[in-house]
Amino acid sequence: MPQSRSKYVPDERRQHLEQNGLRLNFSSVAGSIPGFNATHARFDKIENKSEDEESNRDSHVQYHWRSRDNRKGRHPLIVPPNHPLAQNKFHKSLTGVKRMFTEFPYWDISFWVAFLFTVGCFIFIIASLFYWLPLAYPSTEFRKETTIGGGVLFFVGATLFQVGAVFLIFEAVNENQKGCFGWAVRELFCEVDPSSCTHHHQRNDKSAGPLLRRRWRWWPSWHEFRTHYIREIGLVANISLAIGATVFYVSGILDLSGIYGHLSQGVLWGVYWLSYLVGSVLFVFSGILLLLETQEKWYKPAPHVIGWHAGLWNLIGAVEWILSASFGYCSASWCEYQGDLTL
Repeated sequence: MPQSRSKYVPDERRQHLEQNGLRLNFSSVAGSIPGFNATHARFDKIENKSEDEESNRDSHVQYHWRSRDNRKGRHPLIVPPNHPLAQNKFHKSLTGVKRMFTEFPYWDISFWVAFLFTVGCFIFIIASLFYWLPLAYPSTEFRKETTIGGGVLFFVGATLFQVGAVFLIFEAVNENQKGCFGWAVRELFCEVDPSSCTHHHQRNDKSAGPLLRRRWRWWPSWHEFRTHYIREIGLVANISLAIGATVFYVSGILDLSGIYGHLSQGVLWGVYWLSYLVGSVLFVFSGILLLLETQEKWYKPAPHVIGWHAGLWNLIGAVEWILSASFGYCSASWCEYQGDLTL
């Protein structure tokens, strides 16, 4: 292995692609954080040797492997405009939008991660309105608006974030088996016929590496975690997010109407706002890692990558939550107003 892990792609990770007519371009291997596994690599499609060199150059096709895309089940190809495989980008975009509204991939854990966090964000927005509107427009306030409307919705949003964060860990430790999530959940509740599962882990392919042969798992072995997964930026980010969501969930529970109104000032500062603040700090740390994972260089933004925007907006939202938690330690009326506004 080279001195820098960020320039190294494990053999198990390369094997499946190389068996399908692709060859790793070693000069393309990159990672933005030294000490972690590589997050970017390009695989060249092995062209027909009977074609002349110029034709090969013009029709050169590459597979761009990214660690985040691999977790999400996305496999982008780099195709020159004049290549027969090239398709209209606008048409492909419309096809993708159509799939968003016509397909429900319940078997895919990445779908549930996106669904839970999206719904959770909408619920937090509505909850923040229940907190903020009585301060900004007192005439619109109705009975128990903040305690019931805001408190219950805040708890529901925190619950969805907690479940979504745990699913992120499952996604990270099953980066090549994410489509088997529905199968794994079904196995928990009933006895199923293994022959009905058509995923690669049921195929008797002895040539595949252990990473590809193994079935879905809820957590890796200690050896795998210590030698491989602890070096995965995505898993470290997701574990940080899950811990932050668990700490943050304390605030969600205390926000329920039957609890929040009976908390002393000491409990508010030492438990409610502290868990809010610590959870938000961990969200910031996770957002930074997810942002850097999508960049080939730590100093070079990647706005053309959708995962970069996911990390960026996660980071911005986490910073605003830190501000909201910080205002909780201030008793002035303007602090309460700004705290609800940043929420």
